[in-house]
Amino acid sequence: MVTRFTSDMTLRWACRAGDFVLWARFRGLSAPSGREYDLADVWELRDGNHLTVTNRLADLPEGFDLHPLEVSGALAAWMQRRLSAGHTPTEPVLGPNLWRILAGDRLAWVGRKRPGVDSSDGVLAVIEFRVNALVYGEPIEYSELGSAFGGFDAGEQSLEAAKLCKSGWDAVQRVGLPRVAAADDRWCIG
Repeated sequence: MVTRFTSDMTLRWACRAGDFVLWARFRGLSAPSGREYDLADVWELRDGNHLTVTNRLADLPEGFDLHPLEVSGALAAWMQRRLSAGHTPTEPVLGPNLWRILAGDRLAWVGRKRPGVDSSDGVLAVIEFRVNALVYGEPIEYSELGSAFGGFDAGEQSLEAAKLCKSGWDAVQRVGLPRVAAADDRWCIG
């Protein structure tokens, strides 16, 4: 049930109402035993939501433009060509539907069992990141309050939702320490 996310990968999840995705940020090897991860964020998903997890340039969302400081490896030459051709970068793109994942981080997708997706105690998938990646959710919703993705519908979550999220957190912890982790908090892909 654990997917090791490496270079040149894209995963796409079709979500349902009542699904949650938990992002666990690796704190480092110097963190106290059993507390190596912090809960960075949680999304509550709705019918029709999709999550894409990628480190491929071709699969980045429309409107997402990599900043020159967000590229490495083979993408550094691509960015250099863009800059030489006159591209003027703006600030890095931020949004309520974007997570910049670092090597060593984990994701857990939890929800009710469904055809075609194996489940163990409500855990649909766990991703162990060996490289940096971008996670983005679609569609982003707009209201008079602004744009949102993954926000909680209810003020207090149900017991079932709490149990699902606890199962996801436990699954993240069971994977153990990461074999690869980011040396700093600098996010880049390539």
